[in-house]
Amino acid sequence: MNVRIAIPTYKRSDTIADKTLKYLKSVNYPASLIYLFVVAEEESLYREKVPEDMYGRIVIGPLGLCEMRNRITDFFEENEIILQMDDDVRGIKSTLPFKEIFSTLYLRLTNLEEPCGLAGVMPNDDTRRMKLSSTTHLTHIIGSFFMARNHKDIQITYTEKEDMERSILYFKKYGRIVRFQGAGVSTKYTGGTGGLQAEGRIERCVAGIENLKSRYPGWLSEVVKKKGRDVILNWRAKNNS
Repeated sequence: MNVRIAIPTYKRSDTIADKTLKYLKSVNYPASLIYLFVVAEEESLYREKVPEDMYGRIVIGPLGLCEMRNRITDFFEENEIILQMDDDVRGIKSTLPFKEIFSTLYLRLTNLEEPCGLAGVMPNDDTRRMKLSSTTHLTHIIGSFFMARNHKDIQITYTEKEDMERSILYFKKYGRIVRFQGAGVSTKYTGGTGGLQAEGRIERCVAGIENLKSRYPGWLSEVVKKKGRDVILNWRAKNNS
């Protein structure tokens, strides 16, 4: 299971080694299989500040998470299984060791009897909500940690809510996506610098919601939360497309 890990990273050359790469090193993941996807203007910073023994290769891509995700898709081979992680992941919280979490996702993606192209974990590290089972209905597979069978025809169209769009596209292709409920991502989705924390994020979120509503009517619903407008995926949706 020599699965390569792709990490899109932006303006975090000072912190990625202390978060995602530190965690991967702690679980003994081979550094040679870790690929950092950066914009050209920051390549020298990452080479200077990130220890060479913590990753295998730096790949240059375009500015913007949407564009970089599509660059990752185009870079790897069709049908290759890739694990993608954000650059600020502190760890994967679970009662299981990382190897078992990894194997659970990988086995679901390679099960020929129930084909599936996308698998992930819970979107947070709240262990009170965890249980050693998986769902296969349409649900949000968080973009900070997911494993997918690479398909070049699955392209993301907008940065904000890009993980919801990916969830819909894979569900439409396979009729199922897997979310393992026995593990969750430890990370901060807002705050800090770099990544998506650029000026105008609220406006981009609203535009992302409108983009999803326009492209995928019936697959999601808009809701109002404490932090403002958001969308939830329709778990009752069927793959009728």
